[in-house]
Amino acid sequence: MILSYSTAARRSLRRACTLATLVVLATALPAAHAAAPDARIACKPAGTAYAYDCAIDLADPHTRAPVDGARFTVTADMPSMPMAHNITPVDATPDSQPGRYRARLALEMDGVWLVKLTFSVPVRDRVVRRVRFQGSAG
Repeated sequence: MILSYSTAARRSLRRACTLATLVVLATALPAAHAAAPDARIACKPAGTAYAYDCAIDLADPHTRAPVDGARFTVTADMPSMPMAHNITPVDATPDSQPGRYRARLALEMDGVWLVKLTFSVPVRDRVVRRVRFQGSAG
């Protein structure tokens, strides 16, 4: 079978495009399956008005294994007063227990806050949890 130049060129181009698509999909597949860690947040008064020490336990969402080596910041926003409070993000620090991190939040009042964990490692993602803060008014 003799193909014209244009038909042969189109087939070659189609094969190259198919191969390029497969390469892109193969490299993107691990990233597509990566998910932010599951997070449990427990906070207690730190001794000064509206300051809280928070323990954040991270677990792999698939294996439930503790997540070590994570890098993330912690901040909070009060859903009943959107954009009324400007809480400075703080870096979470690893604790001695596997998968546990610590952060101190300096809030402006007690109540229900959305605590936001913004990850850079192991994945770029954000986890938001609703937490009730009370009892640190001084």
